[in-house]
Amino acid sequence: MIGGLFFCCRTTGFSLDKITSRLSYNENWEIEPITDRQRELLVQKVFPQTYYYLAAGNQCYAFISEDRQYVMKFFKMQSLFPKEWLNSFPLSLLQNLGFKHETSNQLFSERIFASYKDAYEHLRDETGLIYIHLNKTREFKSNVSLIDREGKKYTIDLDTVEFVVQKKATKIYEHLDKLLETKQFDDVRGAIRSFLQLIALRCEKGFVDQDLSIRNNFGYIGNAAIQFDCATLTRDSSMKYPLNFRQEILEAAERLDDWARMKFPEGTLYIQDEAQRIINQSF
Repeated sequence: MIGGLFFCCRTTGFSLDKITSRLSYNENWEIEPITDRQRELLVQKVFPQTYYYLAAGNQCYAFISEDRQYVMKFFKMQSLFPKEWLNSFPLSLLQNLGFKHETSNQLFSERIFASYKDAYEHLRDETGLIYIHLNKTREFKSNVSLIDREGKKYTIDLDTVEFVVQKKATKIYEHLDKLLETKQFDDVRGAIRSFLQLIALRCEKGFVDQDLSIRNNFGYIGNAAIQFDCATLTRDSSMKYPLNFRQEILEAAERLDDWARMKFPEGTLYIQDEAQRIINQSF
């Protein structure tokens, strides 16, 4: 038991077994057939590239393409679905050691898949999503090469794993700081406006963000804001109501204001005015 727990708890980097699942086909994760244009982009431009380790979040490993235009995310299946032999141990012992029960983890993974599917179907432009692959297929017959942070190379059969393809975005504060450094103040104001409009559009479409972490979840493609972390997006029609809509816009503005107070003090008033303008315009 001690040996098994040590093996499971050890801290290691990316490996194929961590993104390999035992999931079978689920019609809930089926998406509309891809268009010829999508297929051409994926098969001819996205998949043939080598992808390099970018980051690891709570749910995914992210790899960036060699042309730095695309990000492929692979779900951390080993974390979402513990090894079956763990079910042989008392539940109370596993909980004390930090393990989640199999059923609760499965529900957690289903929520994440639902978030990505909803974002793909209703917020594709707002999230930069190009394609999601939540069911195993025989459609692409394509491999992709991954290089982990240690320089080790892996070849992945994309039909056999669950993954997401997104446009590469520059993180929000990194983008805003760069605009300030080059004194592109009009673009800074445009970027702020784009971010607040993104929050408004998400609310108008009936989605709530369970974790409004600006620093880690938002970025820019060009000067257009997107939310690249989709795992915390959830359908909630109440976000369309004026009171909830207003509260969400003001909260987003307040968090952005924290950055402006330190980096762009003259922008604090603009953030407040723009937030109020969007609220008034929507209602």
